[in-house]
Amino acid sequence: MRLPSVETLITDARRTLVRFPAVIGVGLVAAVAGAIGVDSADEDFWLRLMGTAALAIPLFLATDLTCERRRWALAVRVALWLAGAGLLAAFMAVWFRWSEPVAAGRYIQLSAAFHLLVAVAPFVGTKELHGFWQYNKTLFLRALTAALFTAVLYAGLAVALLALDNLFGLDVSEESYARLFFILAFVFNTWFFLGGVPADLSTLEHDEDYPRGLKIFAQYVLVPLVAVYLVILTLYLVKVLVTQEWPSGWIGWLVSSVAAAGIFSLLLVHPVAERAENRWMRTYARGFYIAIFPSIVMLWLAIYQRVDQYGITEPRYFLTILSVWLAGIAVYHAITRSRDIRIIPASLCVGALLTFAGPWGAYRVSESSQVNRLEQLLRSNDILENEIIRPASGPVGYTEQREINAIVRYLTGTHGTGAIAHWFNSLLTTADTLGEGTRPSPQREVEERTQLIAGLLGIDYVGRWAPGVVGPFRYFVRWNRQPVDIGGYDVAVRVNGLTEDSVVLDGDLVVRYDSASAAIEFTMRDEVVLSLALSSLLDSAAVAGVAAGGRGVDPGAMRLTAESRELRVGVYVTSINGERGPDGVRVRDLDVQLFYSRAGHRPD
Repeated sequence: MRLPSVETLITDARRTLVRFPAVIGVGLVAAVAGAIGVDSADEDFWLRLMGTAALAIPLFLATDLTCERRRWALAVRVALWLAGAGLLAAFMAVWFRWSEPVAAGRYIQLSAAFHLLVAVAPFVGTKELHGFWQYNKTLFLRALTAALFTAVLYAGLAVALLALDNLFGLDVSEESYARLFFILAFVFNTWFFLGGVPADLSTLEHDEDYPRGLKIFAQYVLVPLVAVYLVILTLYLVKVLVTQEWPSGWIGWLVSSVAAAGIFSLLLVHPVAERAENRWMRTYARGFYIAIFPSIVMLWLAIYQRVDQYGITEPRYFLTILSVWLAGIAVYHAITRSRDIRIIPASLCVGALLTFAGPWGAYRVSESSQVNRLEQLLRSNDILENEIIRPASGPVGYTEQREINAIVRYLTGTHGTGAIAHWFNSLLTTADTLGEGTRPSPQREVEERTQLIAGLLGIDYVGRWAPGVVGPFRYFVRWNRQPVDIGGYDVAVRVNGLTEDSVVLDGDLVVRYDSASAAIEFTMRDEVVLSLALSSLLDSAAVAGVAAGGRGVDPGAMRLTAESRELRVGVYVTSINGERGPDGVRVRDLDVQLFYSRAGHRPD
């Protein structure tokens, strides 16, 4: 193998620049914007410009390849460049008005749509299915190669900068490494990738090159894995039908992953599926689309359960759309036995664009769903009357308070409160109201605004990590170095695992945890002489928002005291592990520090 000369590299680079000037140009814009933004006072603007220019890379590439394939005049190409630039400029202008979750979601949608457009646009209106596969195989392998070269080059140059800093005392700032990354990612990586894009797409229909490694990977790795998981999903469906329990919410990730792996495996073996020795692949393809359909129905049941309980949010919306798309693809291929694989990227591209905005889009539908849920909760508690908020005059259940706080938090952080501001009759100031045209507050302010609105509603503020009605919990003491007043008790003893059995303290004094009454009981001569209920402690801890992964509490918050004729007791509950359910709390493990004095033995 002869290595290309420097002159050849320069010639190829120049040829690539002449072929794709707009793509390389927007890559350069993205690199410059990123390099400026890393230490600019207006960092937000420059990084958004970088992101917008990055979106233009696949959009302009799809434009160039489509114009090449159809031999359109340069004027048409320039007009399409200008139209694309105008659309992206409008996107950047409204980007500032969206919250971070909405902006991120819409950015991912556009990026996915434009990359799918690169994959399918040059072959729309043709019958070159084999050429379509070869084209996308070439792009895929070239993208992997470009990413590898870019990563190695960045690592080498970053180490060189580090050496200059440490060996020669040159002042290399931390921002220099970020600038280097942006230049290589948007200029070198883009330029190198474009150099491998096939020049004449019409010749690919007759290209019989097929990497053997792809067939081995698909046939001996992906296909068996997909088969195993389809069996697991089918068995789980049988369990759901037998036990009549709703499918787990986790099933959505599993079905989506199995579907993606199965479709990917079919795409990989597409060119060789018609060969005599590979006829089984056609049977596998049809069988896969039939076998995945029961899992799709099960996925719909899981989605319905979550939407019925908590309404629609963007993730549930997209999961629903994906499941409908998957069902359509399964029915289409199972019934028609079509070999046209272009329908997969084309339909995904159209779906990403259709759900981007509009009253049917993910964001408007999710906002309306959550506003309707909030309205129902407020009306059922007589907080909303005639479209006006009346602060709660009676008790509101903890579960409903938690749900109301969660919806307000979602609206404040994702869509703003513009859709519900009119309920408050001017109680929300301009600074508190976030609607169309106003960018929602940073995340650090979302909790404060949620707390403010909870106060206007007349309910308690329930934090993000407060425990729900159902689920595991753990409460524990955060011991500090401050002395703890034991109140003049005679004896101190630490008891771990109190729920396992009764514990003899001394003589006839026994302590046990009674799960039926959720209380710590002290018995003498088999008679209960003192009982300390834990229910109030658990409720206090729940309101304080102490849950799994959360903060510990100070010892004073976990202290209980009681006294009878026979006994005086102080209890510090140091740790509780349990399960919170609709019918109460089941304690699995209980650790306590006991202080007690018997009658007649109390110190002064």
